[in-house]
Amino acid sequence: MGARSTGSHPTTTKADGHLLEYFRSDMGSGGGGTNFTPPPPPFTATGGTKVTSGSYTYHIFTSTGPFSVDPECGPATVDYVIIGGGGAGGNAPNTGLYGAAGGGGAGGFETGTAALDSSTATTTMTVGAGGAGGSGPYPGNSGGVGNVGTDSTAPLFSVTSGGGGAGGGGTNSSSKAASNGRSTGGSGGGHGGYSGTGAVGNGDGNNGGNGGAYGGGGGGGRGAVGANGTAPSGGDGGLGAVALSGDTDLPSSYGTPGPSAGRWFAGGGGGGASGGSVGTGKNGGGNGGQRSMPQPERIGKAGTVNTGSGGGGAGRDSHPQSNTYGQGGAGGSGVIIIRYPT
Repeated sequence: MGARSTGSHPTTTKADGHLLEYFRSDMGSGGGGTNFTPPPPPFTATGGTKVTSGSYTYHIFTSTGPFSVDPECGPATVDYVIIGGGGAGGNAPNTGLYGAAGGGGAGGFETGTAALDSSTATTTMTVGAGGAGGSGPYPGNSGGVGNVGTDSTAPLFSVTSGGGGAGGGGTNSSSKAASNGRSTGGSGGGHGGYSGTGAVGNGDGNNGGNGGAYGGGGGGGRGAVGANGTAPSGGDGGLGAVALSGDTDLPSSYGTPGPSAGRWFAGGGGGGASGGSVGTGKNGGGNGGQRSMPQPERIGKAGTVNTGSGGGGAGRDSHPQSNTYGQGGAGGSGVIIIRYPT
């Protein structure tokens, strides 16, 4: 009588099953005695607002917080953009004819890729604050620095992005230049009227626009310098940039529209005016203020939060005895975006 098969026959025994499992797990690769090692689980992380859109998963930080990777995951490469806080627009004096102020510069814009070692599980993401608007005839305040991992001894990765430069303050005299804006690593602030050179952008930032006769210069943006002020209009802010090159999946609730696809950030604030048109802020930058006795029209508009864009410069006073300073608009706070394939 012939031998009975034990393949898939209903009478296959439990011992037969063990034998098959032995060959599948221990002998399947052709070697003997090497245990099967399962692959690591898919890359998993938490922190910020986690959004899956299109082909990517994003972690978007609009305030400071931890970014944590599951230590059981294998290593992974992520894309990032870290945008510092935008600078505030300059303030205008309460007397004189020349006092329109410059727009604030955009925050620093650091982008790249990082290979994450999941054995170090958590790193702090620090979002830069926007520069605060002021109330005196001086420059505004620079934006805050955004960074990743600077408070950790073994961060997942470490990058710093500077704050935008403040817009230059207006001046009440045509015989002296207004105060220049300053940058800590982003784009420079525009110069206040009467005249003068806009601040130089540091790192990857662009320069602010020059002050014109009566008009403040626009703040520099990530993608372009700020426009010069003219008589008597403010200069426009410089253009910003797409957060992650070629990315069209980032949700529309973040950033602003731009001249091409994707979500745009880090635009310059507009310069204040002394009678003509106000400077227009770009990609979240605030518009400049207008010449006006009522204070609300003189105030520069704030940059949009979590864009890293600059605030608008104040317009000059139309009545020398009003004793009210024109206030520059606050800069927009920064943002940190982490992206990896879903």
